[in-house]
Amino acid sequence: MRFVLSCWVLLAVSVGLAEEVSSPDGKIQVQVSVRDGVAVYACQYQSRTVLAESSLGFALSKPLAELEILRTERFQNATTWKPVWGEYAEIPDRYHGMRVWFGEKTEGGRTFAVEFRAYDEGFAFRYQLVEPALWGTMERELTEFRLTDCVVFPIAGTESTFPKEPVPLAEYTNSCAPLTGRFADGSVFSLMEAYAVRYPRLRFFKNDTGAVQVKISATSLESAPKDFTTPWRLVMLAPDAAKLVEHEYMTMNLNPPCEADASWVVPGKTLSNTGNCSIRMDDLIGLVDFAAEYGMKYVQIDWGWYGTEWSYTDAECEEWLKNNPRFADDTTWRANCKPDPYKVAQGTVPYFPRFKASTFVDMDIEKLVAYGKEKGVGICLYLNDRMIKTHDIDDLFAHYATWGLAGLKPGFVAYGSAKNTDELRYLNETAAKHRLWLCIHDAYLPDGSSRTYPGLMNVEGGGGQEGWHPDYHDVTLPFTRGLVGPFDYTPMLFCPKKSNAHQLSLMMTLYAPAPVIRGGWRTRNATQGNALGSEKEFLRDMPTTWNDTNVLDAEIGRHIVTVRKAADNRWFLGATNGSDAYTSEISLSFLDPGREYTLKLWLDAAEADGDWRGTTRVEKKVRATDTLQLPMAPGGGAVAIFE
Repeated sequence: MRFVLSCWVLLAVSVGLAEEVSSPDGKIQVQVSVRDGVAVYACQYQSRTVLAESSLGFALSKPLAELEILRTERFQNATTWKPVWGEYAEIPDRYHGMRVWFGEKTEGGRTFAVEFRAYDEGFAFRYQLVEPALWGTMERELTEFRLTDCVVFPIAGTESTFPKEPVPLAEYTNSCAPLTGRFADGSVFSLMEAYAVRYPRLRFFKNDTGAVQVKISATSLESAPKDFTTPWRLVMLAPDAAKLVEHEYMTMNLNPPCEADASWVVPGKTLSNTGNCSIRMDDLIGLVDFAAEYGMKYVQIDWGWYGTEWSYTDAECEEWLKNNPRFADDTTWRANCKPDPYKVAQGTVPYFPRFKASTFVDMDIEKLVAYGKEKGVGICLYLNDRMIKTHDIDDLFAHYATWGLAGLKPGFVAYGSAKNTDELRYLNETAAKHRLWLCIHDAYLPDGSSRTYPGLMNVEGGGGQEGWHPDYHDVTLPFTRGLVGPFDYTPMLFCPKKSNAHQLSLMMTLYAPAPVIRGGWRTRNATQGNALGSEKEFLRDMPTTWNDTNVLDAEIGRHIVTVRKAADNRWFLGATNGSDAYTSEISLSFLDPGREYTLKLWLDAAEADGDWRGTTRVEKKVRATDTLQLPMAPGGGAVAIFE
């Protein structure tokens, strides 16, 4: 990663009671002042107040006294940078900024700054504390977002389901980040955080005054470094839902660039054994063959390969046997309840004690890695976070490097506290050291750190396909969870009640440089419409890193149509539809003018066959002056290639 253009200029230092900063295009204005001894801010977007006067600051074990503004530093930036992978060949990083210094109105009072950056795509701010050891314990953050006249799309937990309809702010209580909403004039916003270091991760709740407020766990500042800064609080603003999605690089802009060699990071489609095959060599060889045939770079082997998720107690072993009595005479499973991630298990491996579930392992990892390399397919392995933490991570990852692994999938990672935040950053640093890409799973939400650690190519942190969410959930995610970083939605090739085109389109509309297909390889039955037909050409040819991205038609919770330009100048389209039939009519003006393209288009079949709906292929010549109709069934979609 490198800077293409750099311009950082200190413009002025001023002293006053109220300060303002505007975005480069002038559409966003943020004002900062002190009201009754408390730091506050407000924001106007397109000449309308979208955030009324909202509080800044902290509740501390050593409370803050009455505040005043001491001084303000102003600066601006106009750069672009080239990502290792992403949705654009270059990403703009242009803003006007100010750092407002506050101090207590007491002799020898403490001081802190709030740094604001106003972009055309939104604005962000963070706190910088001077001598944080003097501040005691941060009991809670007082940061508010006093939103005006809007509805929101909240989600209670990362793997919960979004509401089908937006919630009036008056009925909102609390949610995970990001919190996306729509103002009465149709413009949209999303609240989130970026660059979390040495700090708890946030949730949102509505406080007693009706404002959305940041919620974090209490954290001690006594050992914080002198240059301590909090994560960025980011407010994305856009005229419509389509532009909001086009700007989902914003969290990365608020993270530092990668300083290490990232040439080893290779994006690519990934195929999981979960929902596809067992952990037996014959099956895995077939999975590698399928991956190679359909242009996939990696095969990911999930839970069970090294034994149980953690070392089971005798009581946990007996609980599992009680739930799985048919294994009473099996001589292998008890040994696998004392797992060793330095070697491959053999035989039956229990799943969680409370489940009626197990897997069978018969794998030679070195032979599988060697076979994968012959086919151009890297092998990735799953690890439970509890198992990782019982070993020296550096030594363990070095061991996997000697096996020739391409990547790892840490699962059930601890998330939320300041300690967890730093543990996850160390996980990324160590994986990068040993050239292992990561797919981090469960509650962890990305914060734009993939810019610093481009080997972090996928993250769950959201309700994926395994949760059997309704189709409207699929078309809410691009405007919410999808905004904060690469998303492992674990799409299946085929899913009951959702069309084949809907499933393929998810890899276009929910971006990740290494999308993991978690099911469908075995689910192939031509008589039921859930077999790969001609659309396998799209699956094979679709890349996972892009030179340009446009969202052509979008409504939160209803539908989204995205086109992306590949390095070879082909355009790929993914259209994902929600619960109601919908026909999208799009302009093809994104194509180069004066050129003729061959359009290969896969639409939903006219009729479903039970729970399954296949595709209909259309091929024709098109130009930039044309329009295209995309009729989509409920739970349907469309995919296309323009070449």
